[in-house]
Amino acid sequence: MYWICFGDSAMGMLMFARSALAPEMDRSRIISLIDDLSIGDISDLQDREARSFGICPWQNDPEFADSAGEYVTSYYRKALPAFEAVDEAIIWYGDNPAEQCGMLRAAHDLYARGVPFSLVHVDRLDGAQLPPPERSAASAIGIVTENQRLNFILRHTPQFLLRQILPSIVQKCSRKRRAQLVVYRGVGELMPGEAAIFYSRQRRVPGCEAKLLYSRWEQLVRENAPLRVLQNGKPVSAPVGYYDEAILANTPEEETRAAVVVGRTLGNFAVNDSFIFERIRALALAGRLEIVKNGGNYRETTVRRKIRVDG
Repeated sequence: MYWICFGDSAMGMLMFARSALAPEMDRSRIISLIDDLSIGDISDLQDREARSFGICPWQNDPEFADSAGEYVTSYYRKALPAFEAVDEAIIWYGDNPAEQCGMLRAAHDLYARGVPFSLVHVDRLDGAQLPPPERSAASAIGIVTENQRLNFILRHTPQFLLRQILPSIVQKCSRKRRAQLVVYRGVGELMPGEAAIFYSRQRRVPGCEAKLLYSRWEQLVRENAPLRVLQNGKPVSAPVGYYDEAILANTPEEETRAAVVVGRTLGNFAVNDSFIFERIRALALAGRLEIVKNGGNYRETTVRRKIRVDG
Protein backbone atom coordinates (compact mmCIF):
# COMPACT_ATOMS: atom_id res chain seq x y z
CA MET A 1 0.00 0.00 0.00
CA TYR A 2 1.15 3.53 -0.85
CA TRP A 3 -0.12 6.89 0.32
CA ILE A 4 -0.35 9.61 -2.34
CA CYS A 5 -0.52 13.26 -1.33
CA PHE A 6 0.13 16.66 -2.87
CA GLY A 7 2.66 19.13 -1.51
CA ASP A 8 5.40 19.24 1.09
CA SER A 9 3.10 20.21 3.97
CA ALA A 10 0.80 17.25 3.36
CA MET A 11 3.74 14.88 3.15
CA GLY A 12 5.27 16.24 6.36
CA MET A 13 2.01 15.73 8.26
CA LEU A 14 1.56 12.19 6.91
CA MET A 15 5.11 11.30 7.87
CA PHE A 16 4.24 12.13 11.47
CA ALA A 17 0.85 10.41 11.31
CA ARG A 18 2.19 7.20 9.74
CA SER A 19 3.62 5.74 12.96
CA ALA A 20 0.14 5.72 14.54
CA LEU A 21 -2.01 5.00 11.49
CA ALA A 22 0.12 2.48 9.58
CA PRO A 23 3.29 1.64 11.55
CA GLU A 24 4.01 -1.32 9.28
CA MET A 25 4.26 0.94 6.22
CA ASP A 26 7.72 2.14 5.18
CA ARG A 27 8.20 5.90 4.96
CA SER A 28 9.23 5.56 1.33
CA ARG A 29 5.67 4.54 0.48
CA ILE A 30 4.42 8.07 1.15
CA ILE A 31 4.68 9.84 -2.21
CA SER A 32 4.06 13.54 -2.71
CA LEU A 33 3.18 14.70 -6.21
CA ILE A 34 4.18 18.31 -5.62
CA ASP A 35 3.26 19.65 -9.08
CA ASP A 36 0.38 22.12 -8.59
CA LEU A 37 -1.80 21.12 -11.54
CA SER A 38 -4.29 23.91 -10.88
CA ILE A 39 -1.78 26.28 -12.52
CA GLY A 40 -0.49 26.36 -16.08
CA ASP A 41 -0.24 24.10 -19.11
CA ILE A 42 -1.17 20.49 -18.31
CA SER A 43 -1.07 19.10 -21.85
CA ASP A 44 2.27 17.35 -21.19
CA LEU A 45 3.19 16.74 -17.55
CA GLN A 46 6.64 15.51 -18.61
CA ASP A 47 7.50 18.93 -20.06
CA ARG A 48 9.80 20.30 -17.36
CA GLU A 49 9.85 23.83 -18.71
CA ALA A 50 6.05 24.05 -18.92
CA ARG A 51 5.59 22.55 -15.45
CA SER A 52 8.50 24.23 -13.63
CA PHE A 53 6.34 26.89 -11.94
CA GLY A 54 3.75 24.32 -10.79
CA ILE A 55 6.49 22.17 -9.28
CA CYS A 56 8.56 25.02 -7.89
CA PRO A 57 6.40 28.17 -7.57
CA TRP A 58 9.08 30.00 -5.58
CA GLN A 59 11.57 29.71 -8.47
CA ASN A 60 11.43 33.47 -9.12
CA ASP A 61 12.24 34.34 -5.50
CA PRO A 62 15.89 35.54 -5.42
CA GLU A 63 16.36 33.94 -1.99
CA PHE A 64 15.65 30.42 -3.26
CA ALA A 65 16.14 30.56 -7.03
CA ASP A 66 19.49 28.73 -6.91
CA SER A 67 17.84 25.54 -5.63
CA ALA A 68 14.86 25.58 -8.00
CA GLY A 69 16.45 23.51 -10.77
CA GLU A 70 17.53 20.78 -8.38
CA TYR A 71 14.05 20.71 -6.81
CA VAL A 72 12.38 20.18 -10.20
CA THR A 73 14.93 17.54 -11.22
CA SER A 74 14.43 15.64 -7.96
CA TYR A 75 10.69 15.49 -8.57
CA TYR A 76 11.14 13.89 -11.99
CA ARG A 77 13.89 11.52 -10.85
CA LYS A 78 12.37 10.34 -7.57
CA ALA A 79 8.69 11.13 -6.98
CA LEU A 80 7.34 10.33 -10.45
CA PRO A 81 9.15 6.97 -10.84
CA ALA A 82 7.94 6.02 -7.34
CA PHE A 83 4.37 6.89 -8.31
CA GLU A 84 4.65 4.83 -11.48
CA ALA A 85 5.58 1.79 -9.36
CA VAL A 86 2.48 2.02 -7.12
CA ASP A 87 0.41 -1.18 -7.04
CA GLU A 88 -2.28 -0.08 -4.55
CA ALA A 89 -2.88 3.38 -3.14
CA ILE A 90 -4.72 5.65 -0.76
CA ILE A 91 -5.03 9.20 -2.13
CA TRP A 92 -5.19 11.96 0.49
CA TYR A 93 -6.65 15.26 -0.72
CA GLY A 94 -8.45 18.36 0.54
CA ASP A 95 -10.71 21.10 -0.77
CA ASN A 96 -8.26 23.31 -2.62
CA PRO A 97 -7.54 23.46 -6.37
CA ALA A 98 -4.08 21.92 -6.20
CA GLU A 99 -5.14 18.84 -4.20
CA GLN A 100 -8.38 18.37 -6.12
CA CYS A 101 -6.50 18.45 -9.43
CA GLY A 102 -3.79 16.23 -7.99
CA MET A 103 -6.40 13.70 -6.93
CA LEU A 104 -7.95 13.65 -10.42
CA ARG A 105 -4.56 13.20 -12.09
CA ALA A 106 -3.55 10.41 -9.68
CA ALA A 107 -6.93 8.68 -10.08
CA HIS A 108 -6.64 9.01 -13.85
CA ASP A 109 -3.20 7.41 -13.99
CA LEU A 110 -4.01 4.64 -11.51
CA TYR A 111 -7.23 3.76 -13.32
CA ALA A 112 -5.39 3.67 -16.65
CA ARG A 113 -2.93 1.16 -15.16
CA GLY A 114 -5.63 -0.90 -13.48
CA VAL A 115 -4.35 -0.05 -9.98
CA PRO A 116 -6.96 -0.15 -7.16
CA PHE A 117 -7.14 2.90 -4.93
CA SER A 118 -9.04 4.47 -2.06
CA LEU A 119 -9.74 8.10 -1.22
CA VAL A 120 -9.32 10.03 2.01
CA HIS A 121 -11.13 13.34 1.56
CA VAL A 122 -10.16 15.95 4.16
CA ASP A 123 -12.99 18.46 4.42
CA ARG A 124 -14.58 19.19 7.80
CA LEU A 125 -15.15 17.88 11.28
CA ASP A 126 -17.66 18.59 14.00
CA GLY A 127 -15.53 20.20 16.68
CA ALA A 128 -16.81 17.73 19.25
CA GLN A 129 -15.02 14.96 17.31
CA LEU A 130 -11.59 16.57 17.67
CA PRO A 131 -9.04 14.59 19.68
CA PRO A 132 -7.45 16.20 22.76
CA PRO A 133 -4.74 18.75 21.91
CA GLU A 134 -1.34 17.20 21.34
CA ARG A 135 1.58 18.22 23.52
CA SER A 136 4.35 20.07 21.71
CA ALA A 137 7.80 18.52 21.68
CA ALA A 138 9.38 21.60 20.11
CA SER A 139 12.64 22.84 21.58
CA ALA A 140 11.52 26.45 21.13
CA ILE A 141 8.03 27.92 21.33
CA GLY A 142 6.55 30.93 19.55
CA ILE A 143 3.04 32.21 20.28
CA VAL A 144 1.22 34.48 17.83
CA THR A 145 -2.14 36.10 18.58
CA GLU A 146 -4.41 38.59 16.82
CA ASN A 147 -3.24 41.33 19.23
CA GLN A 148 -0.09 43.09 17.96
CA ARG A 149 0.86 44.51 21.36
CA LEU A 150 0.53 41.10 22.98
CA ASN A 151 2.62 39.60 20.18
CA PHE A 152 5.38 42.12 20.94
CA ILE A 153 5.35 41.11 24.61
CA LEU A 154 5.33 37.38 23.78
CA ARG A 155 8.28 37.75 21.42
CA HIS A 156 10.36 39.04 24.34
CA THR A 157 9.06 36.55 26.92
CA PRO A 158 11.62 33.95 28.13
CA GLN A 159 11.06 30.39 26.91
CA PHE A 160 10.51 28.96 30.40
CA LEU A 161 7.57 31.36 30.87
CA LEU A 162 6.14 30.59 27.42
CA ARG A 163 6.14 26.90 28.32
CA GLN A 164 3.97 27.71 31.34
CA ILE A 165 1.63 29.93 29.32
CA LEU A 166 1.23 27.60 26.33
CA PRO A 167 -0.97 24.86 27.91
CA SER A 168 -3.67 27.35 28.96
CA ILE A 169 -3.69 28.95 25.48
CA VAL A 170 -3.91 25.53 23.83
CA GLN A 171 -6.79 24.51 26.10
CA LYS A 172 -8.66 27.76 25.40
CA CYS A 173 -8.24 27.35 21.62
CA SER A 174 -9.27 23.70 21.88
CA ARG A 175 -12.50 24.57 23.69
CA LYS A 176 -13.29 27.18 21.04
CA ARG A 177 -12.68 24.74 18.17
CA ARG A 178 -14.79 22.05 19.84
CA ALA A 179 -17.77 24.40 19.74
CA GLN A 180 -17.43 24.93 15.99
CA LEU A 181 -17.51 23.15 12.68
CA VAL A 182 -13.82 22.88 11.78
CA VAL A 183 -13.15 23.29 8.04
CA TYR A 184 -9.88 22.15 6.49
CA ARG A 185 -8.70 23.31 3.08
CA GLY A 186 -5.77 20.93 2.78
CA VAL A 187 -4.23 17.76 4.17
CA GLY A 188 -1.27 19.72 5.54
CA GLU A 189 -3.57 21.61 7.93
CA LEU A 190 -4.32 18.45 9.92
CA MET A 191 -2.76 17.37 13.17
CA PRO A 192 -1.88 13.65 13.22
CA GLY A 193 -4.74 12.90 15.61
CA GLU A 194 -7.20 14.60 13.28
CA ALA A 195 -5.75 12.69 10.34
CA ALA A 196 -6.69 9.46 12.10
CA ILE A 197 -10.38 10.43 11.98
CA PHE A 198 -10.30 11.01 8.23
CA TYR A 199 -8.20 7.89 7.71
CA SER A 200 -10.95 5.83 9.35
CA ARG A 201 -13.36 7.22 6.72
CA GLN A 202 -11.32 6.13 3.71
CA ARG A 203 -13.33 4.43 0.99
CA ARG A 204 -12.36 2.17 -1.88
CA VAL A 205 -13.24 3.68 -5.25
CA PRO A 206 -15.25 1.32 -7.48
CA GLY A 207 -14.39 0.98 -11.15
CA CYS A 208 -17.34 3.04 -12.37
CA GLU A 209 -16.36 6.00 -10.18
CA ALA A 210 -12.68 5.66 -11.08
CA LYS A 211 -13.66 5.85 -14.74
CA LEU A 212 -15.62 9.04 -14.06
CA LEU A 213 -12.60 10.61 -12.32
CA TYR A 214 -10.47 9.53 -15.29
CA SER A 215 -12.87 11.30 -17.66
CA ARG A 216 -13.00 14.48 -15.59
CA TRP A 217 -9.21 14.82 -15.74
CA GLU A 218 -9.21 14.10 -19.48
CA GLN A 219 -11.68 16.96 -19.96
CA LEU A 220 -9.51 19.40 -18.00
CA VAL A 221 -6.49 18.38 -20.06
CA ARG A 222 -8.41 18.93 -23.30
CA GLU A 223 -9.48 22.40 -22.15
CA ASN A 224 -5.93 23.12 -20.91
CA ALA A 225 -6.91 26.50 -19.43
CA PRO A 226 -4.36 28.73 -17.66
CA LEU A 227 -6.00 27.88 -14.31
CA ARG A 228 -8.27 25.38 -12.65
CA VAL A 229 -10.36 26.67 -9.74
CA LEU A 230 -12.97 25.20 -7.44
CA GLN A 231 -16.64 25.77 -8.18
CA ASN A 232 -19.17 23.84 -6.12
CA GLY A 233 -16.27 21.84 -4.75
CA LYS A 234 -15.07 20.65 -8.17
CA PRO A 235 -12.13 21.87 -10.28
CA VAL A 236 -13.13 23.72 -13.45
CA SER A 237 -11.12 25.60 -16.08
CA ALA A 238 -10.63 29.35 -15.58
CA PRO A 239 -8.78 32.31 -17.16
CA VAL A 240 -5.42 33.44 -15.80
CA GLY A 241 -6.99 36.59 -14.28
CA TYR A 242 -9.57 34.70 -12.21
CA TYR A 243 -8.19 36.01 -8.89
CA ASP A 244 -7.34 39.52 -10.10
CA GLU A 245 -10.42 41.35 -8.80
CA ALA A 246 -9.90 39.84 -5.35
CA ILE A 247 -6.26 40.91 -5.42
CA LEU A 248 -7.23 44.48 -6.35
CA ALA A 249 -9.94 44.56 -3.68
CA ASN A 250 -7.31 43.54 -1.11
CA THR A 251 -4.81 46.19 -2.22
CA PRO A 252 -5.26 49.52 -0.40
CA GLU A 253 -4.56 52.91 -1.97
CA GLU A 254 -1.80 53.57 0.53
CA GLU A 255 1.55 51.78 0.28
CA THR A 256 1.48 48.35 1.93
CA ARG A 257 3.54 45.19 1.83
CA ALA A 258 2.62 42.78 -0.92
CA ALA A 259 2.67 40.06 1.75
CA VAL A 260 -0.43 41.67 3.28
CA VAL A 261 -2.24 41.59 -0.06
CA VAL A 262 -1.21 37.98 -0.62
CA GLY A 263 -2.35 37.01 2.88
CA ARG A 264 -5.73 38.70 2.53
CA THR A 265 -6.32 37.03 -0.83
CA LEU A 266 -5.39 33.62 0.56
CA GLY A 267 -8.04 34.18 3.19
CA ASN A 268 -10.60 33.97 0.38
CA PHE A 269 -8.94 31.39 -1.87
CA ALA A 270 -6.79 28.37 -1.12
CA VAL A 271 -4.31 29.03 -3.90
CA ASN A 272 -0.52 29.18 -4.17
CA ASP A 273 0.94 32.33 -2.60
CA SER A 274 3.67 32.67 -5.22
CA PHE A 275 1.06 32.61 -7.97
CA ILE A 276 -0.84 35.46 -6.31
CA PHE A 277 2.39 37.46 -6.23
CA GLU A 278 2.92 36.74 -9.94
CA ARG A 279 -0.55 38.14 -10.59
CA ILE A 280 0.33 41.24 -8.54
CA ARG A 281 3.27 41.75 -10.88
CA ALA A 282 1.03 41.23 -13.92
CA LEU A 283 -1.51 43.75 -12.61
CA ALA A 284 1.29 46.27 -12.11
CA LEU A 285 2.44 45.79 -15.71
CA ALA A 286 -1.16 46.33 -16.81
CA GLY A 287 -1.28 49.60 -14.85
CA ARG A 288 -3.99 48.45 -12.44
CA LEU A 289 -1.82 48.73 -9.34
CA GLU A 290 1.64 50.09 -8.58
CA ILE A 291 4.73 48.40 -7.23
CA VAL A 292 6.27 51.07 -5.01
CA LYS A 293 9.28 49.06 -3.87
CA ASN A 294 10.37 45.99 -5.83
CA GLY A 295 11.99 43.68 -3.31
CA GLY A 296 12.12 40.56 -5.47
CA ASN A 297 9.59 38.65 -3.33
CA TYR A 298 6.31 39.54 -1.68
CA ARG A 299 7.89 39.85 1.76
CA GLU A 300 10.12 42.72 0.60
CA THR A 301 7.87 44.31 -2.02
CA THR A 302 5.38 47.11 -1.36
CA VAL A 303 2.36 47.97 -3.51
CA ARG A 304 -0.64 50.25 -3.69
CA ARG A 305 -3.78 50.42 -5.75
CA LYS A 306 -3.90 53.24 -8.26
CA ILE A 307 -6.48 55.91 -7.54
CA ARG A 308 -8.95 56.32 -10.35
CA VAL A 309 -9.64 59.86 -11.49
CA ASP A 310 -12.99 60.08 -13.27
CA GLY A 311 -13.50 62.52 -16.08
